[in-house]
Amino acid sequence: MRPKPIIFGIITAIVLVVLFNNKEEASFWLFGEIRTSKLFILGAFFVLGVIVGGVVFRRRKAHPKEYNINNLPPMADTEQEERTPYSHLSEEDRKFLGRD
Repeated sequence: MRPKPIIFGIITAIVLVVLFNNKEEASFWLFGEIRTSKLFILGAFFVLGVIVGGVVFRRRKAHPKEYNINNLPPMADTEQEERTPYSHLSEEDRKFLGRD
């Protein structure tokens, strides 16, 4: 079995044990006195932490270190001329690009 599901299962079990051992009522201040169970408070803050952690630590695609033009058409077996990046362009296009 892969380690990722095992770690996820262990963390889930620990969170559930902690949540269900804290069922008593608690009060906290959030723009006024709020009285609710610790189970709800801890669960809400855990979910909020998972969402924030997912946003902050998400994987981003790495930008390439070098950008190239690799869109040359495939070479035919009978081509004898030297291959350059602009050899597939027409004469007019090569003149326009100044690559003559």
